[in-house]
Amino acid sequence: MALQKWKAERGPETTSKARQRTGVPITRKDFTAIPLRELKQLWTNASTALKREELAEGQRLGQPRILEITLCGQEEDSGPWKLTFEFHYQNSELIYVKPPVSQIDNIPSAALNLSVVHVPPFSGIGVEETRYDHPYQDLLIGQGKPGDILRNLLLEVYQKEDKSDWDDLCSRVGEIFGYQLLPPEYEGRPFINCEYIRGIPQRRGKDGLPILDISSAGSGFHQVLLLLGFFYARPATILLLDEPDAHLHVILQRQIYNQLQNIASERKCQLIIATHSEIIIEDTSPDRILSFYRQPHLLIADTERDQVREALKRLTAMDILLAELSNGVLYLEGETDFNLLRTWAKILHHPAHHFFVETPFWHNNQGSHPREARAHFFALRAIKPSILGYLLLDGDDRNLPDREVTAEGLTIGRWTRYEAENYLIHPSTLFRFVEAQNGPLFASAGDTFLRDELLPGEVYRNPLDKHEYLNNTPASKAILPRFFQKTQVDLKKNEYYRVAEQMRPEESATDVKVKLDEIARVFGLLD
Repeated sequence: MALQKWKAERGPETTSKARQRTGVPITRKDFTAIPLRELKQLWTNASTALKREELAEGQRLGQPRILEITLCGQEEDSGPWKLTFEFHYQNSELIYVKPPVSQIDNIPSAALNLSVVHVPPFSGIGVEETRYDHPYQDLLIGQGKPGDILRNLLLEVYQKEDKSDWDDLCSRVGEIFGYQLLPPEYEGRPFINCEYIRGIPQRRGKDGLPILDISSAGSGFHQVLLLLGFFYARPATILLLDEPDAHLHVILQRQIYNQLQNIASERKCQLIIATHSEIIIEDTSPDRILSFYRQPHLLIADTERDQVREALKRLTAMDILLAELSNGVLYLEGETDFNLLRTWAKILHHPAHHFFVETPFWHNNQGSHPREARAHFFALRAIKPSILGYLLLDGDDRNLPDREVTAEGLTIGRWTRYEAENYLIHPSTLFRFVEAQNGPLFASAGDTFLRDELLPGEVYRNPLDKHEYLNNTPASKAILPRFFQKTQVDLKKNEYYRVAEQMRPEESATDVKVKLDEIARVFGLLD
């Protein structure tokens, strides 16, 4: 918009004498790209004047902060070019724009020929739509309501003298959806009428197929019509597409992306797409993908693109936040394992306790194949290459080769016993827990049941020794539920950490401390 305003009022084709010093005014109402209550919202933190700590030599406190936007381009004939515009804040309703002094008389000709169209995400379509002039259409676009001008776009394409654009648009709609778009009607009507045939007639006429208003179609159909409508109604050298994959099924995303690329190539139009779509990223060469995480940077290798794609697919906003705050991520079978480790670290006064109580970043593998943890870690490294990981596997995964789950920066640990809950099998600990819940009578009955029926004698007498029984028996299924049923304790699996709270340090198996040591070492918590 700044460039177009400058061209209109100070460009080479005007007779203006003020081009050397005076900027071109832009009012808040002129600015339709985004809705603004006041123009200072264009500046970072709405700060339009320099602060004391920002002053350079020769600058004074309160001096206006100049906002600069630089556009770089490449022409086949003339090579690379660059154009900067300065934005000067005047008040909440007015700013002035101009190129720097060095460029006022030397604006690249390629820049003067640019035309840019912005297509925001689809926001729904109205039941009725009258004819709007272009300035009002731009206002609706800036308010994030492009669906409110969909019928206007289709009407504009249809009313062109050259009908090839309309025919091409209809052909692409038929190819994608199998629908036939009918010519829009407006003459003699208060509203624009846009309809389609649900199918492609095989003979002349409607062939008995239903005729429906476009408002009755799905949001994916509307999204595609909107994208195609902008392409054909608003010819541009640069088309800015904001989330064009919104409302589209994953299969349709790839098809539409390919269509957009084909049309752009035919019309010599550059596409600049803001997206979170894994499909679009996967189908784009890495050197054409700009990541804005931390600092804007172009991707280089296929591996970087794959990491970004996996990050979009697997990472939540909380994952990204915790990755910034933590040195590493802990991968566990479930919440029970996390709570048990946290409790053991506390009763052992272990350095790993800091991880569990300060910024615990852990990922619940939820019983999935351990390779899922590797995929999640691969995605994390796209946003924080230095992050480390520790994957703790149950003993029942002992036959899984490390090579199937290993990754750079990811340490693999395995419980010797079948699962974490097996380290709760200590008669004294279980006795104290039941006694605290239901009294000594139930505790004694439980201890007798444990000794005579549940556990082999050697396991009961020496619970901290190595036992094949504990290595091969799932305590959470075969031992603890029966024990708690006998002692009439209502305890769910995710509450098993309460048993660990009754443990004394000397009742904790060596393997528990070994695993806590490994976690602390990976996360840099050991002196």
